[in-house]
Amino acid sequence: MSPRTIVVIGATGAQGGAVVRELLQYPNAYRIRALTRDPSKPAAQSLIAMGVDVHQVDLDDGQEKLAAVFAGAHIIYGLTDFWQKQSAADELAQGKAIVEAAAQTDSLRHFIWSTLPDPVELSSGRFLNVHHWKSKSLVTEYIQREHPGLWAKTTAILFPNYFENCVNFPGRYLPTRDASGTYTLAFPHSPTTVMPNVSIADTGALVRAVLEAGSTYFTKTIAFYSQALSEAEKLSVLEKKYNIPTKYCKASAEEFQKLLESCYNMASDVALDFTEQLMIFEECGNVYARSEFVQVTEIPGLYLQTWSEYLDQNDLFSKIVENH
Repeated sequence: MSPRTIVVIGATGAQGGAVVRELLQYPNAYRIRALTRDPSKPAAQSLIAMGVDVHQVDLDDGQEKLAAVFAGAHIIYGLTDFWQKQSAADELAQGKAIVEAAAQTDSLRHFIWSTLPDPVELSSGRFLNVHHWKSKSLVTEYIQREHPGLWAKTTAILFPNYFENCVNFPGRYLPTRDASGTYTLAFPHSPTTVMPNVSIADTGALVRAVLEAGSTYFTKTIAFYSQALSEAEKLSVLEKKYNIPTKYCKASAEEFQKLLESCYNMASDVALDFTEQLMIFEECGNVYARSEFVQVTEIPGLYLQTWSEYLDQNDLFSKIVENH
């Protein structure tokens, strides 16, 4: 069988990059067409050096440009990035352009859509400002409503909290040393409130498992996480791993939102969006564990890193020291 061509959007980012790295190990099965906004940046040049077919595409270029680069593809890995513009309207427009272009790709056999759940539905209307979830969920609804033929060969993947957030955003996710020498973490969750967590580096392994399963996960939504963990539990593991005294403090939603605005220069609406997504888990439980989602642990042969294993492979102590 000749290799299947897979188009990977955002191939130089965390998600898309993980997919590319995984599938590069199987050159007889997959031919990779990588899309990126800037082919001149080092990550793109590295892909080119490895023989990846890299194309310059901005999702704002629209449906026609995407359709041209999708031509002949058997698989498309689709994603959008809310945080690039911090605009739900822009993200929705980009998502619809991807969908329209995918729907007219005659060669397409499998569409994988990176998404998030509907925060309004899951919270029974209690949280209306989690725009970076809602915009992605609206694209999922758009596929189902406007392109049932595409939905028939679509797998949606719900992405969770990443272990890598501790590296990329240590101020929000790692403890800070106080005057007494205790490393303190403040978060708007009770100590027992869990969130779904995973290493984003494992995205490629999941995507390959889904592709190798053929039509098994068509029209399914997969909840992608290795562990449901509270921030207090994660802090406790850090304490044991690095032999440091720690303390977990529950902040109010208002305190946490103000912290995001004052310390991380978030606009008030973005800080509210970020805070409300956390409060969904505080007030509604682990919404990723709902029965309508395929739990990733049900996928045969797939292994995902745990928090402890992630710490074994990544030195977070230096980040904690820098965070001080």
